[in-house]
Amino acid sequence: MTTMNERPIRILSVEDSENDFRLAMRQLRKSGFAPEGRRVQDLPSLQQALQEGPWDAVISDFSMPGFSGLQALAEFRARGLDIPFIFVSGTIGEEMAVAAMRAGASDYVMKENMGRLGPALERELAQVAQRAAHRQAEAELIRFEAQLHQAQKMESLGTLAGGIAHDFNNILGAILGNIEIALADIEPGHPAQTALGEIQQASLRARDLVRQILTFSRRRPQQLEVIALKPIVEETFRLLRATLPAGVDLRQALADAPMYVHADATQLQQVVMNLCTNAWHALQDKPGRIVIGLDAIDVDAADSGARGLEAGAYAHLWVKDTGSGMDARTLERVFEPFFTTKSTGQGTGLGLSVVHGIVAAHNGSITVDTLPGAGSTFHVLLPATSEPLPLPAIHERAALMAAHGEHVVYLDDDETVMLVMVRILERAGYRCSGYLDASEALASIRAAPAAVDVFITDYNMPGRSGLDVAREAAALNPGMPIAISTGLITDDLCERARALGVMAVIEKENAFREIVPLVRRLVEKD
Repeated sequence: MTTMNERPIRILSVEDSENDFRLAMRQLRKSGFAPEGRRVQDLPSLQQALQEGPWDAVISDFSMPGFSGLQALAEFRARGLDIPFIFVSGTIGEEMAVAAMRAGASDYVMKENMGRLGPALERELAQVAQRAAHRQAEAELIRFEAQLHQAQKMESLGTLAGGIAHDFNNILGAILGNIEIALADIEPGHPAQTALGEIQQASLRARDLVRQILTFSRRRPQQLEVIALKPIVEETFRLLRATLPAGVDLRQALADAPMYVHADATQLQQVVMNLCTNAWHALQDKPGRIVIGLDAIDVDAADSGARGLEAGAYAHLWVKDTGSGMDARTLERVFEPFFTTKSTGQGTGLGLSVVHGIVAAHNGSITVDTLPGAGSTFHVLLPATSEPLPLPAIHERAALMAAHGEHVVYLDDDETVMLVMVRILERAGYRCSGYLDASEALASIRAAPAAVDVFITDYNMPGRSGLDVAREAAALNPGMPIAISTGLITDDLCERARALGVMAVIEKENAFREIVPLVRRLVEKD
């Protein structure tokens, strides 16, 4: 019977004498251990015992009929075990003891001095624990270094994505702005209307692609609005269908009823993309099926606690695959950042952690049903909301946006963007002055500050930022409404702009639609 102060330990004893084995066990109990021992006396039984382990320590006689302690030590060393191996012998001499220690034995104890066995084992177990802690620390250091390297790569990707977004959104802003003007210039039913609409849709998809890159690199803040979930899933399905190999049978199982959620559309598309990419990898380059599903469910009070959700109506998005499935150990870590079961160079371990973070940020939950060899199903629940109110009728919106010749100064170092925005504002009834150079724009305000009703500046320009220009413009005409247009909105930019008194920060690729109502609001606030 083990007492509270005794330390349980499993001992494998290589000993031909039952009495000597009992003596060793009794001595260990006197030293505060509660040994569970097993005695073997030949090589086959030692090999079987080592295979059936685990053991906390091995003690071995040095000389036995037909079998030696050195043979036992060689077999022990071949297994690569990091546990104490102590010789307990009455015949080992000093030279043989030194040879045994050089061969890898932890210590040796003479049978006539068995009182040393307990302290020797205690010391060796402490050293084993220290080595294990050292190995764990080294493994953690390697893991943290790998995570730091991956984080630095992601930071570099984010910096690159931000630069690409600025330049690319300038191009998209010009394309979308000119399309908007062209569509307004032609009569309904004109043959060019269909082609212009297709160009507009393609440009909007390009805009959303840039947003996905920025979301993945964590450089785009969350933008929540009431959206229909089904069109997002359908659009992502079309993108995936063109991406996945022919051997992947991609299907949809979408409920007919409309489902609305308060969410960031681009981030939800990222969720579907990442879950389907994970499902594809689970197929391991073999033919298989991936199903994207969407339906509505109610979470009652009994289920809400287990799911970490409030009771109520939810949109249920799920992705099911016929892949390899996951064991319990993999499932436990599946949402950890940088955890991956893929070989080096084939995955970052970030896809599912990004999904988990996005779902959590939307007050939702994500769970997994899986078994090894039976595929996996990821379930995402997002709080459902009511359908958004319809937009005002066209004539009502026009009344809200009516202009009366107010003077707008627009600054952008990209000539195409500047000219498009000037044309859009002038068509809406504003008097607009466009500038490519910040000094010229500021000089025009300085010359007649009271004549400028609204000032809009690009953020990223050579020589000075939009914040610098906004600060100087505010000093020239205190109280003048100021807005910043940028290809990359960040939380830091919004905070710094707010501190300067800037009234709005808009995305450049959406400015073609937002610029007129924005100016109207700024004029009304003035």
